[in-house]
Amino acid sequence: MVKKLFIAFFLAALVSKAQDIHFTQWMFSPLNLNPSETGRFDGDYRVVGNYRSQWGAVMDRKYETLGIGYDRVFSINGKKISAGLQFYNDNSGLSTLTKNNLMFSAGFKKQVKGNNFSLGAQVGMLHKGIDPNKNTFPSEWDDNSGEFNNQLGIGNMENFVNTNQYLFDFNLGFGWSRQLNEKLSPEVGVAFFHLNTPEESFLGNPGNLEIRQVYNTRLNYQLSSKYVLSPNLLYSFQNEAQDMVLGVIGKMKTGVNKAKIDEIFGGVNFRNGFDRNYDATNILVGARRQEWQLGVSYDINISNLSSVTHYRGAFELSVIYIAQSSKPKIYNVPCDRY
Repeated sequence: MVKKLFIAFFLAALVSKAQDIHFTQWMFSPLNLNPSETGRFDGDYRVVGNYRSQWGAVMDRKYETLGIGYDRVFSINGKKISAGLQFYNDNSGLSTLTKNNLMFSAGFKKQVKGNNFSLGAQVGMLHKGIDPNKNTFPSEWDDNSGEFNNQLGIGNMENFVNTNQYLFDFNLGFGWSRQLNEKLSPEVGVAFFHLNTPEESFLGNPGNLEIRQVYNTRLNYQLSSKYVLSPNLLYSFQNEAQDMVLGVIGKMKTGVNKAKIDEIFGGVNFRNGFDRNYDATNILVGARRQEWQLGVSYDINISNLSSVTHYRGAFELSVIYIAQSSKPKIYNVPCDRY
């Protein structure tokens, strides 16, 4: 009982500070990472799915996040623009807080003297809902049983003005990349979420959803024609909540094989709150086969909660499908002149 109460209070503290979702495989959740990632792929269209499950080993109601994204590139008057759609659903375990976010994306890319610039924007609706009947409150503590009991008949003594909110949301992002030489190609992204700082409240004391800033960088280094090494860094903050993920991913092109796998990859990352709150080390493995890519990761909890979780953290899955380009390829056919 004491252990479960400790977990409940610990996770409630996290929820109160961390406003938005996050994925360990942030590099494989493009529209959730940065609006400027809209249309940044080679092909006709892209479909992305992400699933995260956390604290299932120690809680009856685990934290679950599901994200689905779709984007494609259009050509209008010879100029390429991109559009997309992003949806995620997040259920925050013991707090029974549910979040749904539906965003429409638009992106634009331009190359200037070898520099690849991208700009993207997202507009949409954010829904937050809570079910007070599935929560427990201080007034529902039963001294006789030593447990919470919502059947005492005195209510939760909280004044909920509403249990569902619908907020207009606006995000903006920028991106840059460049092929510096035959081996090195860096990428940098900057994004700002909730730029309109919408008001939110369940108890009638409205506060603003603060802007979340996200900075990420990747250094893609071609070790050889077969191997690529990509150190990466993600840093984001909102209010006093911080998230920093530092790691590296290695990719290897495969030869001819029965499974027809084109590439395999693996990596390791470390997450903390920049200068405090060591959180997790995560391991990532995956493969790419023709239009499909699959990534699987697991977070090993190394925070102060590890004595309760026994180092068990979060499982995550990403699936990406990129349709091959239908644009006809141009071939130069040599011919004799007469």
